Amino acid sequence: MIKKILVVAWAVGLSNLALAQTNDTTATQDTIWRVGSKMSFLFNQVALTNWAAGGNNSLAWNATGEFNANYKKGKLAWDNYLFMGYGTSKQGKDPLNKTDDKILISTNVGYDISKSWYGIFNANLRTQFANGFTEDNDSLRNSTFMAPGYLVAGLGFEFKPSDNFFLKLEPVANKTTFVLDDSLSAVGAYGVAPGKKSRQEFGAFLALNYKKEILKNVTFNTLYTMFGDYRNLAVWDVNWDLILDLKVNEFLSANFTVNMIYDQDVLVPVDTSGDGIKDGTGPRVQFRQALGVGLTATLGTTK
Repeated sequence: MIKKILVVAWAVGLSNLALAQTNDTTATQDTIWRVGSKMSFLFNQVALTNWAAGGNNSLAWNATGEFNANYKKGKLAWDNYLFMGYGTSKQGKDPLNKTDDKILISTNVGYDISKSWYGIFNANLRTQFANGFTEDNDSLRNSTFMAPGYLVAGLGFEFKPSDNFFLKLEPVANKTTFVLDDSLSAVGAYGVAPGKKSRQEFGAFLALNYKKEILKNVTFNTLYTMFGDYRNLAVWDVNWDLILDLKVNEFLSANFTVNMIYDQDVLVPVDTSGDGIKDGTGPRVQFRQALGVGLTATLGTTK
């Protein structure tokens, strides 16, 4: 898993260097590259010795990185974005458990067709770095790198009146679900047919993003996406991320994040009889909330 993180970080570093060089050599040709990155490391630790009130020692950390490279010349715009996040926690004598694991890569090519409207081709990929398990300290793996992986690509229109807001409407979109792990593929995980490594769906895609500094040094950011298969538009796959960034100074920051996912093909353990025992599986709303304080470094112009 660490090797995967290093490889991705190395590739991003090279791309940022290359784009920075492109910016220097093409400025006289009215070509604009805006390249930026933002990295943060959040850490929390509790140590107890002879503490009468009781409790356990704890250790938690979370690292995130955002990288963007945006091109604009004439009526053509090309935006690229990469987000990576990973974190773990340890409570008492328990082993480390994963608390965050996310890779998001997106690219968007747009052509200006009228005021604030673009014709676009958009593609985004979501996956994770490391193995995931149904329960803490469980030995039964239920996910890993590119199992699942979700690639959505589509053609449509974008309404972008400012850098703080966009709305994408793509009536022609394809969603590919990857399960590249042999053991997960064999049992037909994530809606892929048993023994197959991918599944195709044709439908419509919608994305909405809003980012604004709502108070001095307090930025609100939300990204909402939906994909619906034309064979069953009664059910849509939803991803909704909300982030509140609080900047203390140039290097210290805090953030509050909420992530919500609903996918009909992702089955989670459920209690079907109401007796407190998980005895089945089914689609459910997945919810994650995190609050952290730590170090942040920003280079260039962030998206």
